[in-house]
Amino acid sequence: MKKNSLKENPMMMSRKARRMNKGLSVATEDEMDIKSFIIILVVIVLIIVGIYFVTSHIQKKNEVEEPEVTAGEIDYEITSVGTILNRPYDEYYVLVYDSKDSAAVKYSSLMARYTSNSSAKDYIKIYYCDLNNNLNKPYYNVNNDNKSNPKATKVKDFDFGDLTLLKIKDGKITNYIEDYKTIQEKLK
Repeated sequence: MKKNSLKENPMMMSRKARRMNKGLSVATEDEMDIKSFIIILVVIVLIIVGIYFVTSHIQKKNEVEEPEVTAGEIDYEITSVGTILNRPYDEYYVLVYDSKDSAAVKYSSLMARYTSNSSAKDYIKIYYCDLNNNLNKPYYNVNNDNKSNPKATKVKDFDFGDLTLLKIKDGKITNYIEDYKTIQEKLK
């Protein structure tokens, strides 16, 4: 009975017992406040981290993948129809043909053989013009008659057949050859 009366009536408790009871109560309340604070803090941190990962995932999905950039090479042997008459040499050849033509391998081997066999003394620079290139297509067989315009003096007058070798001197066409055998002899 004594125990019950002490709990019910705090005045009857000894001073020491009241301090202990009060201290435990305060410590328990502080501990609960700290635990609540830590739980709230952890939940907030988890929400922030979750939002970060969700937004970064969405951002990665929405990003446009950039194509891999590779260093390009400039082929100084190729020209377009628009620049045939203004190359940086006083005298040069331009071999004009369609790279999709079944005989294109023969034509490119002519050019390769010419550049590898020519000595520096008698070498005339040679360019290649691909009629399959979209920039050059308007000048390929314009009249659909497989004939060209050997009298052309300006770019707008060009009309090329399947194979043409031009010799340009000082920006003017000095030789216009369309026969394979003649081109083969010229490029020996």
